[in-house]
Amino acid sequence: MAQYCRYCNNMVCGDANYCSLKQETYSDAQICRTNKCKDFELNPIDALGTGKEYTPRERRDRSGVQIKITEDK
Repeated sequence: MAQYCRYCNNMVCGDANYCSLKQETYSDAQICRTNKCKDFELNPIDALGTGKEYTPRERRDRSGVQIKITEDK
């Protein structure tokens, strides 16, 4: 699952985007990027207040099917 600060329980957005756990501020662009924060706690409600809820993408099928470059005759 991809992690975004905007869907973290520790992110507070208002005049500034503030992580209450790390006690740091972030820009809008930074909280919309994926990250690997070990303190991430999923909150499906968007902290930016856009009304979007977190919905994970469906996994792609990577069954290993290869495309042939040459034609079979």
